[in-house]
Amino acid sequence: MVFAGTHEHTIDSKNRLAIPAEIRAQIQSETGENRSPSLIFFVTLGEGQSLYLYTEQGFNERAQELLAAETDPDQLLAYERVWFSLSRRVEADSSGRITLPEPLIDRANLDSEIVLLGVNDHLEIRDRTTWCTYVEQVLTEQPQILMDPRRVMRN
Repeated sequence: MVFAGTHEHTIDSKNRLAIPAEIRAQIQSETGENRSPSLIFFVTLGEGQSLYLYTEQGFNERAQELLAAETDPDQLLAYERVWFSLSRRVEADSSGRITLPEPLIDRANLDSEIVLLGVNDHLEIRDRTTWCTYVEQVLTEQPQILMDPRRVMRN
């Protein structure tokens, strides 16, 4: 499943985040779960003061990739300990909201104003102001980042 786009949202006083209807519909369509309005996600600490949000299927696929990884076993074990221990299963309520764990919100330094980013196989939750500053900086300093990906992959 591929996620794309930027959605501006807020985390409410109960740490709830509404997953946009179009994302919920995409997940339900691609997983064939149209019968149930409830969606399962896994939220984990991400890179650069963010939270990563995986569908249940996406999280399980990531776990399988780790089992098959050909890397130093000690490094892999250290990664798995941290990554899985900082991951939490969350279920969307009937309004499509998930409750983000307070410790993860704190570790990611998130305020209430956030962006929900589609980043290929997962969603990212980032502070809105920090994200806007980052995008402007990258576009100014690295304009080639918008180069057609097919050209980049051929080089």
